[in-house]
Amino acid sequence: MRQVLDVFEMLESNTGVEWKLIAASTNSPLRVQAEAVSLEAGVDVTVMARAQKQKLAKNLREIAHGHAPMDPGFKSKIAKRVFARNLNGVGLTEIDFESGEPVTFTPKISTIAIELLENRPLALFDVPSTREEIGSVEGTLQDVGTHYNCPAVRISENRGKGYVWCRLSEELQAQFQDKATYKDVWHHKRVIARGRIKYDEEGDIMYILANDIRRIDGAPVSLERIKDKNFTGGLSVVEYLDRFRDGTLGG
Repeated sequence: MRQVLDVFEMLESNTGVEWKLIAASTNSPLRVQAEAVSLEAGVDVTVMARAQKQKLAKNLREIAHGHAPMDPGFKSKIAKRVFARNLNGVGLTEIDFESGEPVTFTPKISTIAIELLENRPLALFDVPSTREEIGSVEGTLQDVGTHYNCPAVRISENRGKGYVWCRLSEELQAQFQDKATYKDVWHHKRVIARGRIKYDEEGDIMYILANDIRRIDGAPVSLERIKDKNFTGGLSVVEYLDRFRDGTLGG
């Protein structure tokens, strides 16, 4: 699916045009179909969308024929990711621009394409790409402070990739004292942060624009539920501990 998203990202260059998936098949091979939609009501984006497709098709066909594209706006960095996947599991990528023959990239063509683009200067649009999605992250509260001058809390997220700063929206700032206390921070209470998650080009979380943070309060467990009367196998506590220290337990 990242292959599909990167192709769409190479297409996006006109303000007001967005490509929307209208069909997808998860059978092998993966196939998707998209159409251009306007971000402004009543605006026809047909001409702009067609220009986008023609421009990208021209650039990719040049690469398929062994020539580096001359277009200064061509996003080489994204293109190299697309070609690299053809050498690491994807196998073949075919793009039908609905004008002329579909553009097809095999591992052999992709190897040549990467070599062509390696020596091509970075274009204006070859900046590090980021993405965002609406979601949630669980972790433990670690700190309260600011992140780029915005009130924020820092949590240690579940996946073990370090700390994540959660910027608090204005509404959440006013409610935060009801969501968590400084005592919760000192005791590293578990929380779930919801909002817009910003990812870098490697897929790691940069920060979260949080609109809600809630404590995860575990249900109390009684001693009777976890007590095991047969844990020592009939031995007294003292005898069990002596054997444990001597290394003869179970011998």
